[in-house]
Amino acid sequence: MTLSISYSNFQISSSSEIPESLRQLLYKAWQNHYEELYEEPAHSNITLEETLSELLDALGDRDNSLCHYRYVYMAQILAIAVEPTIKAYLPEEQKTEQIFQLVINWSKNQELSIEETINQLFRQKSVGSQAIDEALDVFKNLLQVLNPAKAKEALLEILDDCLEGYAIFPGSQGRRDLFNWWLLEVVPAAWCLKYPESIYTIKGIVPFNARGYQLNRNN
Repeated sequence: MTLSISYSNFQISSSSEIPESLRQLLYKAWQNHYEELYEEPAHSNITLEETLSELLDALGDRDNSLCHYRYVYMAQILAIAVEPTIKAYLPEEQKTEQIFQLVINWSKNQELSIEETINQLFRQKSVGSQAIDEALDVFKNLLQVLNPAKAKEALLEILDDCLEGYAIFPGSQGRRDLFNWWLLEVVPAAWCLKYPESIYTIKGIVPFNARGYQLNRNN
């Protein structure tokens, strides 16, 4: 897979109104270099995990329902980015549609037994492919993000599968660009409880297509 660099400038969409404190954190993260993204870590003493954790904390108090909903939006956006990986290898796989619908139902205050649902949908531990295993792990953790007590930990697992793993695409090329997409599009969109203009997938950057994934925040 050949990827072009699409996020070479620090530019956040004017449609995403975020506080200046968050903008400054995003810019700090933008300026750093990360060994985990196959960059030379010159002039940087912060790890990628530390940066991700700091930015997730900046989305609000984890005991606040608004922060939790931002986590759910971010997890869902990343799952949408991962879905083409699963479909490329397993075109008949139905888990993705089922889980998106479960998340939408949850957002409408419908009851969902998270652990029971995970046990039912993910009986098979591995399909023998790193890309698919990590992509499916994203959907498994999307369900875990619905639990406020596990949301941040599960979201960090999703980010690890996407930014360092093969859930979105394999190999080392394009890792920094993928991270920049997360910084410039996903974090601001999640703050605003909306979806980004573009989605980074195994097929490259594509316009976001809602496909009925809209969440409803009723609490």
